[in-house]
Amino acid sequence: MNRKTILSRHFPDFVKKWKKFQHNFKRNDSWYITSDYCLDDKNKPHDVMTFTIYPFIHPYLLKNGIKYNLPKDIKDFTNISEKAIKYIKKSPYSFSVAFVIENKNNIFNLEQNKQLIDKIIKDMENWPQKKKEEFIHKIKKFREYLNRKNIASKTLSNIAVTVHIMSTIIEFLLIKANAKHIYWISDRDEIINFQDGIVHEFIRLGYANLLNRRVPDDKVYGFLEAKNYDQKIFDEFVRIPDYISGTIASMDFENVDSIPEKHYDLFDKSIVDNERIYIMHIKHGQNEDTLSDLKFTRNNRAEN
Repeated sequence: MNRKTILSRHFPDFVKKWKKFQHNFKRNDSWYITSDYCLDDKNKPHDVMTFTIYPFIHPYLLKNGIKYNLPKDIKDFTNISEKAIKYIKKSPYSFSVAFVIENKNNIFNLEQNKQLIDKIIKDMENWPQKKKEEFIHKIKKFREYLNRKNIASKTLSNIAVTVHIMSTIIEFLLIKANAKHIYWISDRDEIINFQDGIVHEFIRLGYANLLNRRVPDDKVYGFLEAKNYDQKIFDEFVRIPDYISGTIASMDFENVDSIPEKHYDLFDKSIVDNERIYIMHIKHGQNEDTLSDLKFTRNNRAEN
């Protein structure tokens, strides 16, 4: 079987970091993916999405550690504590991939997506009846939405990026980590709620396309949708990607002195050179999208 994935084929440093992290969880075959986004904020120079992977261990072990060290979202603090800095830097249970997205709001192409959805619906007619019924109603409803005069292009671009990233991460976990269960816990926003949660169907279609039948259906037991998790138990899981997204989105490298102290401190002391945080760059171009890695080194902050 071809065991190459998008991430393993193009990003060897990512694979090195992941193997070092996964070494501590060799027997683990189930994972949480949590995600949080800092998008379309006029006060921040970047759009950022962060996806944090945790091993499937007792949720209260993870929840209590996060709640103690990161008791609130980063926006609710003026300054960041040393406890929080140390936790993001040292916690052994999390592995995060952050994506800085350039030209995000132009990613969704209406006509291309209409053609793609039409093809998907046509192909679905040859699916087994049970599988077809699971998808086709929501896909057809979404296709009808695209015929409206006014559509939420910004939200659709956010969904398109989410689908691409999640499909790529799930492909990697299924092939390289031999995952059997994947539980997605996302920040609750329009990406998750739009059109009855259509993002979940597109993620399923996306990773199935990348897998190309390399993993039989009976070997993948579940992809639990973000809308199904228990908020009281799992909401803290989103806090690590919240801190990372908010921090990277605030890093104005052309005007370092404008960066809020809390974000600069977390970036410098916890994110840069972190073996469990990998930063990537998605650039939307006129003819193609490119995916590359971003590497940072420490430097003294400019002084007045």
